[in-house]
Amino acid sequence: MCGPRTLEAPPFGKILMKQGLGLIVVGHLNFIVGAIVHGLVLRHVARLQDTASVQYSVANITAVVSAILSISCGIVAIVLSRYLKHRSLRWAAVVLSIINALLSAACTIGIAISIIITVVNQGSTLLSSCTFADLELIQISYECPFDPTRIYSTTLCLWVLSILLDITEVVFSCQCFFTVLHLMDIYLCHKRRRRRKVKLQFAQVANDMESENEGLNPEESCSVWL
Repeated sequence: MCGPRTLEAPPFGKILMKQGLGLIVVGHLNFIVGAIVHGLVLRHVARLQDTASVQYSVANITAVVSAILSISCGIVAIVLSRYLKHRSLRWAAVVLSIINALLSAACTIGIAISIIITVVNQGSTLLSSCTFADLELIQISYECPFDPTRIYSTTLCLWVLSILLDITEVVFSCQCFFTVLHLMDIYLCHKRRRRRKVKLQFAQVANDMESENEGLNPEESCSVWL
């Protein structure tokens, strides 16, 4: 099913290097965004025991774990670009890219649900730890443990940015997955592989017939083809 291939190393090395660097950069950015969201609001909201706070906490933790996994997958892809014949690195890149793609997709769904909950409640879930009588007259005071000014728009912008980064992680992870499969000579579509085998067999038969006809006289070769 898979085995060493006699292909040139530079194309696969360059592709894996670019994909690994992309995963590392996107993972770091996603980690920073998740840390900002947690330090800005969620560390105060997570103390509550309602459904919205649990959703926020799970989505944010998933985003941070996805960022760390993206960085790990990028490091493995970069190391694999230097050691293309290492089987354990190939399978590690395949497994990490699959898990990272699934986790990033789940993180995208979780953050999208968090945005929907926040928009439906008009930001009241983000300010549930404050003791304001009127949410329209918010101000910095002892009534809120954090700065409530523009917290609604800032959190939504950070969540949208996190969704874009998660989608980018899914794209890079899928590209890394298919690149390593191509390096290992594994094809998900068996029809292409069968066509390739048929073409190789036909070419081999044609070469054998030509080699046999080279040792014959013109009259004998004509009789063979007839």
